[in-house]
Amino acid sequence: MKVLIQVLLLCIPLLLNGQTPNRATLSLVQERGFNEFDMDLDVQLIGGSDDTSRLTGSIQVEVNIIPGISSTDQLTILDANVRGSDVDLSSGNFLANYSFTSKGLGFSLRSVSEPGIVDPETGEFDASQYEVTADRGVLDGSAYTLLTGGQEIDFNFADQPFSGVGGGTGKITVTPSRTVGSRVYFNLAVELPLSLEQAIDTEESPVAADVKIDGIMKAVGETFIEVADYARWAAQQGFPSQSEDEFQLWPSASNYHYFALGFSRATAPDQLFDFSQAGATLKTAAEFAFGSLEIQWSEDLKTWSRVPAEAMASGRSAITYLDSLTDPPIVKMDRAKRYLRIIRVDTP
Repeated sequence: MKVLIQVLLLCIPLLLNGQTPNRATLSLVQERGFNEFDMDLDVQLIGGSDDTSRLTGSIQVEVNIIPGISSTDQLTILDANVRGSDVDLSSGNFLANYSFTSKGLGFSLRSVSEPGIVDPETGEFDASQYEVTADRGVLDGSAYTLLTGGQEIDFNFADQPFSGVGGGTGKITVTPSRTVGSRVYFNLAVELPLSLEQAIDTEESPVAADVKIDGIMKAVGETFIEVADYARWAAQQGFPSQSEDEFQLWPSASNYHYFALGFSRATAPDQLFDFSQAGATLKTAAEFAFGSLEIQWSEDLKTWSRVPAEAMASGRSAITYLDSLTDPPIVKMDRAKRYLRIIRVDTP
C-alpha cells in the first residue's frame, strides 16, 4: 500500500495532501496526575527531599494523520516552551542541613530522531524517542556542615543543563473534530512520560547532590488535513469542475467513482471489481475515501439493494467520506448469480 501511495503522490500530488505530516501547537493540560513533575534532591550525608513543579506551556508537534482510522503513525516534537513552578527543597539536622529553592525552571523537548514512530493501531510509542532538557532556571539556597560551615549555593541550569529521555510507553490519541470546507480537523492528546537525573558536584559546592526530575507530560490541541474536493481533482485530470457524472475515464464508472476511490487518469482501472474465489473485491487507490459510495447488488438488473453486512467478506458495503480503504471491501459471491454496481451517495 505504501508503494502505491508513493506512486499516487507522483501522479496526483494535491490529492493526498492529507497524508503528509501536519503540524499543531499543543497546550499542556492542568489535570491531576499530569504535568506534575516530582523534583527529588538527595544530598550526600544529609538526606533527601522532594517537591512538585507544575508545568505549563506548549509544544509544537508534527504528525501524519490517517483519517480512515483516526490515528497517526508518526509523532515528531519540533519545539517546546515549557515552564515549571518554583519548588522548595530542604532537609538536615544540627550537624548538616540545606535549604534550596528552584526558580524560573524551563524545559525544552525534541525528538531524538525524526520522525518519531507510533503504532497506528494503539497510538502507543516508545517514549525514549524523545528527550527533555532542563535548560533554564536556578537552584539556589544554602548548605551547612560542621566541616565546611555555611555556604550560599547558586546552580544555574542554563550553564549545566540536565537532559534525559522518556521512559516506558507514551500515547497519542487522535479524535475527529469538525470539517470546515476542505479542512478536516482532529483533536490530539499526547501523553509522554519523561525523566532526567544528574549529579550536582561542583567546586563551589560543599556537598555532592543528585537531582531527579520525572513525571508524565500531557498536552492537547488540534490539527487538520486538507482533503481535495472533486473540483481540484478534476482540474488535475483536465476535466471540467462539474463533471462528476461524466464517463471520461472508462465507460464502466463515472468520474466521481474514480475520484472517491483515490484514482487518477493515470491509474484508473477499466473495471472497479476484481473477481476471485474470495469474492468481488472493490479496487481502491487510497488509504481513505474521498467521497461516499454504496455497493449494491441485484438478481435481475431491475431491483437493486445495498449488499447486506453478512454478505461482506471484509469491509462495509456503505463507504462514507474519510472511511478507511486500507482493507478494501470484498463481497461474497457464493450465492445465486448476482450483479454488482456502486452508486454515489453524496459529495463531501
